[in-house]
Amino acid sequence: MMNKKRDLLIVLGVLAALFLIPLGVRFFLAFPVIDNPAVFNSQSVKWDLKLSHPYVAQNSDGELVLNLRFKGTERKAKGKRTPLNLVLVIDRSGSMADKGKLEYAKKAATQIVSALRSTDRLGLVSYSDNVQLLYPLQFLEARDVAIIAINSLTPTNSTNLSGGLVKGIEELKGVDGKGRLNRLILLSDGLANRGITAIPQLSRIASDAAETGIGITTMGLGLHFDENLLMSLAEHGTGNYYFIESPAQVASIFEREFGEMINTVAKSPAVYFRFPKGVEVKEVYGYEYSEVDGGIRINTGDLYGGQERNIMVKIKVPTDKPGKQSLGSATFQYMDMNNGAKPVRLVKTLSYHCTEDKKMVEVNKNELVIAQKVSKDAALSLYRAAGDYEGGRRNDAIGKVQSALEELSNLNKSSFRTEETERQEFEMRGALRYMQTSAPSPQSVEGKRFLKQHKARARELQK
Repeated sequence: MMNKKRDLLIVLGVLAALFLIPLGVRFFLAFPVIDNPAVFNSQSVKWDLKLSHPYVAQNSDGELVLNLRFKGTERKAKGKRTPLNLVLVIDRSGSMADKGKLEYAKKAATQIVSALRSTDRLGLVSYSDNVQLLYPLQFLEARDVAIIAINSLTPTNSTNLSGGLVKGIEELKGVDGKGRLNRLILLSDGLANRGITAIPQLSRIASDAAETGIGITTMGLGLHFDENLLMSLAEHGTGNYYFIESPAQVASIFEREFGEMINTVAKSPAVYFRFPKGVEVKEVYGYEYSEVDGGIRINTGDLYGGQERNIMVKIKVPTDKPGKQSLGSATFQYMDMNNGAKPVRLVKTLSYHCTEDKKMVEVNKNELVIAQKVSKDAALSLYRAAGDYEGGRRNDAIGKVQSALEELSNLNKSSFRTEETERQEFEMRGALRYMQTSAPSPQSVEGKRFLKQHKARARELQK
C-alpha cells in the first residue's frame, strides 16, 4: 500500500512538472532571486521592489536597475487629519506688483488660512530687501489677525529669498513638531539678489531643514524667477515644486498643496540601500541622495493617501563570481500618520545570480522595469538638454533629445507602452522641433517659458 502511494506521488509530480515547466519556466528561474515576497506592505504604505535583471551575465558590465515603488493608502478616518505647522514665506519684492501677482498671492494665502483649523499652527513671513515676521508661528485662534497681516503686504525693493527661507525654518524649529506635519511654502517671482544667493548654499539650508522633519515646497511665479534654484530647494527640502505661469493659477496651486498636506499618511519617509563591497551606484533618478554606511539614503518627501512614488537606482554589480550574490538590503522607514506618528521600519534583503547562461539572463529580465528605465532616461535627457539649450549649446541639446526619442519610440512600438510614455514621446518631439526650428534666445520670453515648462515636466516624469 505504501509503495502504491509513493508511486502515485511520483507520477503526479512528474505530470505536474511536465505541465508547469512550459507555462512557468520564468517563475521557477526567477523565484529564488529576491528572498522575501516581492510585495511587502504596512498599514499606510504599500510597496514592492524589483530588479531589471535578477540574473546577470558573468564577466559582463553588471549594470542593472533597482525599482522601488510605493503608494500611500487612503486615510482610515474620514474627517480626521494630521495637524499642521505651516509657514508661508511670501515674496513682496517690487516685481510682485506686475500683473497683480502679490494680490493673487494674498488671496490664495487667505484661502489657506480660512481652511486651517484652530489645532493647526500658522506662521507668515515676507521678504524683499528685509525680512518681516508678519505672524509668528502659533495656533490659529486669531484667524482675523492673520488675514489682516496678509492684507498688509505691499510690493517693495529687492529679493532677499535666503532671509525669508531661514526665518521660516527658524519659526518651524522653534515649536513642537511631534505628530504634526511641518511644512514651509515659499513663493517667489524673481531672482535672489540679496543675502545668500548661491544655489549650493541655499540647498544645504534646505537639506538641513529636511533632516529635522521640515518639508520645503517652492512655487515659482511668472517667467523671471530662477527655476534651477527653486527646484533645488524643493529637491533638497523633500517638498514639491510648482511652475505657475499665470498669477490666476496661484490659488489652485495653493489648494492642491494644502490638499496633499492634510491627507499625508507617511511623514519623513526615507529609503536606505546598503550595498556590499564592489557595488557602484551609477544614477538615482529624480531624487537627491546621500552616501551612508556603505550605501545610500534617499529622502522622498511626505506621502499622501493615493500618491504613488517610483524610485529607480541604476547600479553596477560585480560579475566575476558565478552563483547567487548578495546585493545587501533595502530599508524603508517613515512615521505612520494613521497611527499617531508611530515609527515604521521595513527591511528587505536583496540578491542576484551571476551566470554564464545568457538565455537565463534574457528569460528572467523584467521588461516592465526596463521600460520604466527608458522613460526615466528620456526624462533625464530632456532635463539635461534644457540645460544645454540654456547654456547656448543648442546642438548638444538636440543630440540628447534625438537619442532619447529613438529609445522612447522603440518602447512605444512594444506592448509595454503606456498613455504616459506616448504623451512623453509627443512632448519630446515638440521640444525637438522647437529647438531645431524656432530656437529663440533662452533669455527671451518664449525661451524662458520653454525652459521652465520642460524642466518641470522632466522633474515630474522622474518621480
